[in-house]
Amino acid sequence: MIVIIANAIDFIAALLQVGSGSIKKKSNILLVQIIQLFIQGVSMLLLGGVTGAINNVFSCVRNYLCYKQKLNRVWKGILIAASVAMTVFFNTQGWLGIIPVTVCTVYILLMDVKDPIKFKLLVTLSFVPWIIYHFALQLYVAAIFDAISVITSAVTLFVMMRGKKAEDVESVSSADN
Repeated sequence: MIVIIANAIDFIAALLQVGSGSIKKKSNILLVQIIQLFIQGVSMLLLGGVTGAINNVFSCVRNYLCYKQKLNRVWKGILIAASVAMTVFFNTQGWLGIIPVTVCTVYILLMDVKDPIKFKLLVTLSFVPWIIYHFALQLYVAAIFDAISVITSAVTLFVMMRGKKAEDVESVSSADN
């Protein structure tokens, strides 16, 4: 019964997650992710995914700091250190419990990239390890929607890259005239 409840809660988070895949503006992605991460943290906690829930809380703080343009090296270090310490202390899942801290650490280190295409690539690739984690927790809704988010984000990334290429060609043509 708890698996059904957790998956029902996660369905709400999953809808937000997939919706964020079609958002191009970094600040809007971060705001939607804060809400999504918190809701999903509750569903993970219900199924024993303590390290996932912990890292989701740190991810909410991280996204808020980034949204407010306050995420600097000191905050990154604090968030990474706290995330690693809490994961070591609360991990009862072995290697599976390390997936959230690994993904979150990489994301923290790279999330302030200014190029929107590189940021969208980061978002897209960060969903992949979560597919494994969510499936192992029996958060089947999350695992399915993680995969859908990868596809949605990849399509958006393709559109963004295509638009960038068209802009580059246009600017070269304008410079030649």
